[in-house]
Amino acid sequence: MTTASNDARTEGVRADFSVILHPHRSLSPKAFLILMLFIAGVSFVTGFVFLLMGAWPVVGFFGLDVLLIYLAFKYNYKAGRQCQIVDLTEGNLRVRHITPDGKETRQSFEAYWARAEIEKEKLYILCRQDRVEIGEFLIEDEKNAVKGELDAALYRYRNGAVFP
Repeated sequence: MTTASNDARTEGVRADFSVILHPHRSLSPKAFLILMLFIAGVSFVTGFVFLLMGAWPVVGFFGLDVLLIYLAFKYNYKAGRQCQIVDLTEGNLRVRHITPDGKETRQSFEAYWARAEIEKEKLYILCRQDRVEIGEFLIEDEKNAVKGELDAALYRYRNGAVFP
């Protein structure tokens, strides 16, 4: 989760509050390369031992394991490219969701009536009858932090606080 509040700029318009939410990826590209080299090395050595014992079909299964692990990580990294941007600008609370493929969906709410709510471990933005889930990839503590920041920003907006 990345937070840039009280001075974020989105699309050339000054935002009074802005938060960018994105999934965590604990494995850096360099660490991923090291891990894959290790897995491939262990699979190669083990497969070679089986080859020497005469069980040559096992080598293919070790290669398949390496390929499947690689594909699983690549899929995970692609899913990690998604993000959500929540902006409070000029009386509107906007939620932009950007998928891993780069497609963007937008929703806009009247900031005066909007509120954040956590229900069944999900974080929602509610405005009258509309509701949108945000930060589905965040852990519970991060959802609580985002809710607190959003509540504070909406409170300042409703009570006429001047943003710096």
